[in-house]
Amino acid sequence: MQKYDPDPNTVELEFPEDKPLKVTIYGQEFPLKGKDPEFILKVADFVNEKMMEVGANMPGTTTIDKVAIIAALNIAGELFQLKQDNQSIEEYIQSHSESLIKCIDDRLNIT
Repeated sequence: MQKYDPDPNTVELEFPEDKPLKVTIYGQEFPLKGKDPEFILKVADFVNEKMMEVGANMPGTTTIDKVAIIAALNIAGELFQLKQDNQSIEEYIQSHSESLIKCIDDRLNIT
């Protein structure tokens, strides 16, 4: 079995495919590999939009590194907020499910 040796200049999303998909993010081209090209394009477009948004709001000339870091922080902030929201929803569902189960059990035990 041949060992998979990834190209160090290619970012992999999911599983490797034969040919990388070239995407442009903040004016730079990147070869990306993955099993779902549509997903890769959506992710790349999302990152590009975030970087363009950050770049447009930065004063003066800003390096791409700073734009990328601020965009990454913004994306991470959104991710953490969504995880927190998801946790709250899960706790709400768990609590109400337990209440409903208790209510059903109580009704079944009455009859």
